[in-house]
Amino acid sequence: MKILFVSLFLPLEKSYHAGGRYIFEVIRNLSKKHDICLATRCEEGELPLIEKLRPFCREIYPYTYRTGTRRGAIDMVGLVLNYAGFSRYADRLAREGGFDLVQVEWVEAALMMKRRKTPMVLDAHDVITKPVERRLRRSGGIGMPAAWLKYRAVKALERWIVRRFDTVFTLSDYDREYLLRMEPGLTVRTVPIPAGMDIRDRQFERQKKTILFLASYKYRMTNVDAALYFYRSVFPLVRKSVPDAVFIAAGYGPPEKLTSLPLKDRAIVVPGFVDDIEECYKRAAVFVAPILVGGGIIVKILDAMAAGTPVVTTSYGNEGIGAVAGRDLLVADDAEGLAAAVIRVLSDPEFAAGVGASGRDFVRSHFSLERVTRSIDAAYEEIAKRS
Repeated sequence: MKILFVSLFLPLEKSYHAGGRYIFEVIRNLSKKHDICLATRCEEGELPLIEKLRPFCREIYPYTYRTGTRRGAIDMVGLVLNYAGFSRYADRLAREGGFDLVQVEWVEAALMMKRRKTPMVLDAHDVITKPVERRLRRSGGIGMPAAWLKYRAVKALERWIVRRFDTVFTLSDYDREYLLRMEPGLTVRTVPIPAGMDIRDRQFERQKKTILFLASYKYRMTNVDAALYFYRSVFPLVRKSVPDAVFIAAGYGPPEKLTSLPLKDRAIVVPGFVDDIEECYKRAAVFVAPILVGGGIIVKILDAMAAGTPVVTTSYGNEGIGAVAGRDLLVADDAEGLAAAVIRVLSDPEFAAGVGASGRDFVRSHFSLERVTRSIDAAYEEIAKRS
């Protein structure tokens, strides 16, 4: 088949965005059987990196944009307009390209795409209504009417978008059921994201008392909020029992509110983008993911588990993963519980090793790249039969 992939982020083997890494692997594997064409947003400085995709793509259609450094309201409006412009560009390609199938990555990328006779697949990555609904539940007072209006608007928008697609992929059964409750007539398949793609067999010595949170911060304020929540509410409780603990908030594009913290507190490190993901995970004593809202599967949790690093997260963090709490990872939903879990891992090496090993085995069983590719191929065959 001649397939057009529409990706909101540039798919790369070394990507700052977990979804971009995932799409790269999917394209690389599917290119063995199909002709892949790619429409993708990319920053102006990323244009030379497109050459790395040439061996796997018949055609590449870049949609460039300038890198923004601020995160104000005006910048976010600009980002939304950029998404819309890219979506319109991809829709024109879908109309004119003579494709057998169009696959759109991320709900936002489908904003301006029309339903066509060509079979269309939406890989949702996140159900965008879900975190907005959860923020509504947590809101109160004068903020509640605005939160309610936002929830209604996002829900209506997502329903309007997903109806255009023949099949929608979600990363977990939880998201599949959530989406079907929202729009019962959809055809939805669970296609779990592959994990541990950067994890090999290299060994690194664990740095005792190190707590890692790794995420992409640029335009992802939920990740910034999670890092600040841990530092301000959880980390002080940890340091009461483990005074020499160190918190590493690593990842692409940290804002000033994070990068300024090490100037005042030597117990926090904000290194920015990490080139060697495997070493980063395997040197940490514990990986924390204090997810406060929750969207889809948190890929970094899976990657940490694949590296054998014990994970401490919230119920939202484990929601789409379905690991056994207390065996494969540790789960708590308040600052005290998260701190207690981190303290136990840092204080009990045997317990930490057991959780890390169990988490690694769980990921290998449920989130392999081979399983994901088979699921996508099966979906394509089903779509071809219906067409």
